[in-house]
Amino acid sequence: MQTIFTKTKSIIIILAVVLAVKYLFLEPFLVLGTSMEPNFQNKNYIFVEELPYLIGSPQRGDVVVFKHPEKGCNDFLSANYFNRFSPFSPCTNFIKRIIGLPGETVIIKNGTVTIKNKQHPDGFVLNESYIPNTASFKLQGDETKTLGKDEYFTLGDNRQPNASLDSREWGALPRDHIIGKAWLRVLPLNELGLISEPKY
Repeated sequence: MQTIFTKTKSIIIILAVVLAVKYLFLEPFLVLGTSMEPNFQNKNYIFVEELPYLIGSPQRGDVVVFKHPEKGCNDFLSANYFNRFSPFSPCTNFIKRIIGLPGETVIIKNGTVTIKNKQHPDGFVLNESYIPNTASFKLQGDETKTLGKDEYFTLGDNRQPNASLDSREWGALPRDHIIGKAWLRVLPLNELGLISEPKY
């Protein structure tokens, strides 16, 4: 009897730890689509860490998983804080890279991204070394967007025409839609390892 009780107790503790890790610190995520190529491929399996954004803020260059800011999702998240953790969310999860930070102005023109902020009022061209320097990956469109408080501008790494649905189409990403930061790639096994951060 004692053995059964001990085993049951152990199973409960293990499940509790797994759930705590999954919902408080690490979240598994399957990359679907090609919007983040060449750095993330379709069917890559990654873990997203949430803790850095519980104690800090997203940074430029972070690859983040977030809830797509469409109306149904916005209404659901704004109705109740705890809806963010609901397993019955109507939101679709996306993965993109943060390019612009709160209060900044993002200018897309002639295939380049220029950032204006307090440190660089005249702007600086973002050096995106993680993007292939080829004509087919040249960033499309002309756009200027000034971000408000707790707003971020995201882009997919795949800059080919119509390859990524990102802030160029649906605007700024609200802070409360961000789930976490891409941390560890698990699959494919030959790419197993921590996900690197760019240096600007």
